[in-house]
Amino acid sequence: MSLGRLLAVARKELLQLRRDRLTLAMMAVLPVVQLLLFGYAINTDVRHTPTVVLDDDHGARGRSFVRSMEATGFYDIVGHVRDHGELATALRAGRAKVGVVIPAGFGADVARGTPARLQLIVDGSDPQTVASATNTAASLAASWGSDLAVERLQRQGMRAPAPAIRLEPLTWYNPDLRTATFIVPGLVGVILTMTMVMLTAMAITRERERGTLEQLIVSPVRPIELVAGKILPYILIGYVQMSLVLGVGHLAFHVPIVGSLALLYALAALFIAANLALGLTFSTVAQTQQQAMQMSFFFLLPNILLSGFMFPWEAMPRPVQMLSQALPLTHFLRIVRGITLKGATWPEVRVEVLWLAGVLAWFTLVASVRFRKKLG
Repeated sequence: MSLGRLLAVARKELLQLRRDRLTLAMMAVLPVVQLLLFGYAINTDVRHTPTVVLDDDHGARGRSFVRSMEATGFYDIVGHVRDHGELATALRAGRAKVGVVIPAGFGADVARGTPARLQLIVDGSDPQTVASATNTAASLAASWGSDLAVERLQRQGMRAPAPAIRLEPLTWYNPDLRTATFIVPGLVGVILTMTMVMLTAMAITRERERGTLEQLIVSPVRPIELVAGKILPYILIGYVQMSLVLGVGHLAFHVPIVGSLALLYALAALFIAANLALGLTFSTVAQTQQQAMQMSFFFLLPNILLSGFMFPWEAMPRPVQMLSQALPLTHFLRIVRGITLKGATWPEVRVEVLWLAGVLAWFTLVASVRFRKKLG
């Protein structure tokens, strides 16, 4: 091996990299951006969990306990419901992760010093939320009950007994807290994102590198028609991948499919198309297939970390939550987990569908505008 020839090849490679300004910028800037973004955003401590209250007692003691829950910072009271049906709807729609049920007679039991029962209903489709919500509420109930007992018996000059509040946790949708039940539906979205964005990100750059872009330029095809034409064939591929993941997940990991598959497949078209349009947007920016591939990998990591696939979405800072709303995967995860695990219906997922439709429209517009009927 000749050291001179080796150094000559290395020098040539460095010169090529120096001319590729986009790749150099990605190499220098992206690690810093990702470090700052993910270091700030990722937090496994679940706080500000959206919570609804079903108060059948309508007494001061129940309201006091709910205020104590909110004061911990672990629960955000987002509303009150009238019955268990409304509570279930709130959990299926994702408006709440926790439901607190205060039964009739709660205040009277506390006043008498007899064990008072509280029920905590937790959305088990996200196991990370269950442990945090249950343990925090149990500790709060024990502390709150002890304080009330001490206060009451000090007035009577007697010794305080055991806490008088009995919390009864109940986990819905994933009572066994199986990780596969939580992960497998999410993998549908992650795998589709990875493959759809990557496939289409190289679409325009491949045409340019092969020299076939000129034929598209002189053809009567309009930019919006080109974008739609590039997207349509891959939608079928996306459906095949989705079917494989759901089928294998159900057979191999016993992941339940509670809701309507027809609704899920209909809504998945929006998600697949949004990722394909995003990939085409990358394709119109990149000059080479290598750059398109780099952009795709950069986009994949924020999707996994910021969408709620691995880490609790509620634990992220508010600015990061707002940023994550621009990711198609954020909304599709809520749709696929809501339908497969909770049996969610159209009214309960329509907000996420509107978000997906908006993201699709934006990416399609950007890809169409960027594609010019001239050589890039």
